[in-house]
Parts: sequence; structure tokens; C-alpha cells
Amino acid sequence: MSGAIINATVVTMDDNGTVLKDAGLLWEGTRLTAIGPSEEIRQKAAALGITPKDAKEAVLFPGLIDTHNHLFQHLLKGLGADMNLESWWPSIIGPTGVALRGHHLRAAVDGGVMEALRTGTTTIVDYMQVHPVSGLSAEEIDEAASLGIRLVYGRGFRDYTKSSTFPRELVDDLDEVFREVEGLKKLEKADDPMLRIYLAPAAAWGCTFDSMKETAAFSESAGVPITMHVFETNTDNEVCTGRYGMRAIDFYEKSGLLSPSFLAVHCVKMDERDIAVFKAHDVKISHNPVSNMYLASGVSPVPTFIKEGLTVSIGCDGAASNNSNNMLEALKFTALLHKVFTGDPQAMTAQKVLYMATRGGAEAIGLNDEIGSLEEGKRADFFMFDPLRSATCSPMHDPLATLVYSADSRGVVMTVVNGKVLLEDGAFTELDEEKLIRNEQAMALDLVEKTDFSRAAK
Repeated sequence: MSGAIINATVVTMDDNGTVLKDAGLLWEGTRLTAIGPSEEIRQKAAALGITPKDAKEAVLFPGLIDTHNHLFQHLLKGLGADMNLESWWPSIIGPTGVALRGHHLRAAVDGGVMEALRTGTTTIVDYMQVHPVSGLSAEEIDEAASLGIRLVYGRGFRDYTKSSTFPRELVDDLDEVFREVEGLKKLEKADDPMLRIYLAPAAAWGCTFDSMKETAAFSESAGVPITMHVFETNTDNEVCTGRYGMRAIDFYEKSGLLSPSFLAVHCVKMDERDIAVFKAHDVKISHNPVSNMYLASGVSPVPTFIKEGLTVSIGCDGAASNNSNNMLEALKFTALLHKVFTGDPQAMTAQKVLYMATRGGAEAIGLNDEIGSLEEGKRADFFMFDPLRSATCSPMHDPLATLVYSADSRGVVMTVVNGKVLLEDGAFTELDEEKLIRNEQAMALDLVEKTDFSRAAK
């Protein structure tokens, strides 16, 4: 799993934002061991008996880090279009969640991961939503491992309340969730962060205050971080005020959820006090611009988060509320959304966006010492972008601007995760892409056929 690349432009995303021309990198096993001028890399590779790959002036970027997804939703592209969150979830996600089985999930993971790798993503934080079949967590983790992606697996759950119309099959017993997470936690390897386990409670409207207090306590004692949908719409505040007589931010803070290892997803409907509380607890944020636009949830105040010093990353969200697992699209929409919303072209620059998708993502999941930038000693997670492979991507003047505003998947010609080349010269090295795509189509149709949409909560 060692290799070298020369004759490239290397966008390091290090502290100084270094961009190297006529340069390359060398990796030995899982780690980058040299980054520098092409001739220097050539000599070091020769000493190790490695023949360098000629990038032919393509660009090397750190692997993109998708900090929020629901991989099972890759089967649901195009279902539930033109709805808001409150109607989309019970109409589409709840009913299909009841019917979901292992063979569906594996096909969805295959499709979602292939799309991710083709668009430069090397790490996915997956919130596996509540599900009725035991063992699905292990099935997803196994499938993702077989594909080579770096996975942060969030065990999704919610508890039932009397007023809920949520399908009972998807309601978990909290103690069983904790026991499962303790078992999954044992799959982690301290010296090889290809897998990390998170708790993933649904949202304030799907979990009781008492269960969140228990979750926070378990998180601290077991060392398992938490990721959660927060402030996606006004529903958080409406539910918390109605059920508990407190605002959502008080629900989160008083339950003990907020901490530096809490990854808050969406963060759209937040005011100054909410942001101040997040800052006080050093909460990390996953911005999901495409999903927020698709469901008409609103615009997250990301420029304010950045100004206040909060760590912000980028997520695709599930393909049922995005219709892709394409982080390149998420980069462009992040930039354009905040420019037009603020009326300021500098509110979100290509540099800021790429930082969020790399360094910000690594910081958000506590792996900033391992991934997020191209630096000696870090993991060999990167992708090669060749603008000459696509008329959409070319011509190129500024690599960062081209990646954020003009890139498509044809420009991603190589993806490496933990030192393993998964995509080379635009083709998967081990996967039968056509076979997996055809199987996913069949499983998507099978899932819909087995779903009882008449049970959709109203």
C-alpha cells in the first residue's frame, strides 16, 4: 500500500495554506512520509523501489470529509420531492425504515460509497437512522469496510412519546442501544481510525429529555461522542416549549448533551443566544446546504459561526433529501448559498469552503491529527483532480476555485484512503461498479415494493 506521485500541484490545506507547484507526495503503508518537489519525491521513491505515478500536472487535494449522511437513503433518490421536513420524514423515511433489511442496506452503502469516492470523499459520518432489525449496524460497518471508506458510524435511535405517530417498529429501548454501542465500540482500533462509533439520537422532537440525560451520561462514561439533528427547522423550539416549557437550547444544555465532542447537524434556526451557548461548549457543526435548500428548511448562519470561532464542517445529508452523495456539489452550494443570502461575495470563499470540507471536517470528528490536510505523518487520504478530463472542469486557472465552482466527478481520477488506492485513472481498482449499480437499482425497487406507505404518519 505504498506509492508516490510526482508532477502535481499539491494543495496541502496546512496551517499556512501551502500550495506546491511541480510537486508530489510519497506514502508508505497508511501514512504520508514525504511532500515536496517532484525531483525530491522521485529520489525518495527510487530508494524504496517505488515507481512514481506521473500526475501530468493534475492537482492533489486532501480527501473530503462528509460529516453527515444517511447511507441507507441512497435507495430513495427522487422519492418525496417537493416536501418540507415535517411532511417528508413521516411520508417517506419512516415507512421505508420499517421495511429496510440487510440486503437493502448493503446495496445502499455500495452505491453511496462509490458515489462518495468518485467525488473525492474519503471519510463519511453516517447517521444510520432507527431501524427494526437487529444486526444492521454490523452489516453497514462490514460493507463499508469492504469498500475501503473511512467510516464514522452513528447508531441512530429515538424513544417513543404518547403524542408521537412514529412507527412503533422504529422505537428503540435505550438500554439495548447502549449495549449495542458498547459492542460496536470494541471494533474501533486506537492506532487505525478507519472506524469510529458515535451515538446518534434523532432530534429534540424525537427524544425525551430524560433519555437525553441518560445519553449524555453514557456518552461521557463510555467515551462515545454524539451527533444529532439540531435546529433544522422551528420544530425544535416548538416541541421543547410545548413539552418541557423550555427553549431548545436549554433542552440541549440542561440535558448535558453539549460538549466539544458533540457534532450538531443543520443548525439553521439559531439566534445569538443559541450560538453563544454553542460557543461556550465548543460544539462542532455540520452544515448541510443542499438538504436545507431541498426541504426549504432555511439558511444556516455559517458566516456567523465562523466569525465566532466555531468549528464548521460540511455534510451531504442523505440522498433522499439531497439526491446525491456528491461532496463536490455541496462545496459549490455552500459557497453560492451564503454569497447570495448575505449579498457579500466574500462571505464564503473557495478557500473557506475547502477548509470546512477538509480541516473543519477532521476537527469536527476529532481526527485533525490524522486527516484533513496533506502533511507528513498524517494518513494518506487524498484525491487527484484532473481538470482536463472534463469540459466542465476546464480550463483551470486557480485549483481551489476550479474545484469548488467547476468540478464534476469526471475530474476525480484517483482516490486514496488510508494508503489504499480505491480509484485509479477514473476506474475502481477492486469494485465491479456496473454490477453494484444494477443491484442497487433492484434493491431500491424491492424496498419500495415492500414499503407500506399507507401507514405513513399524518
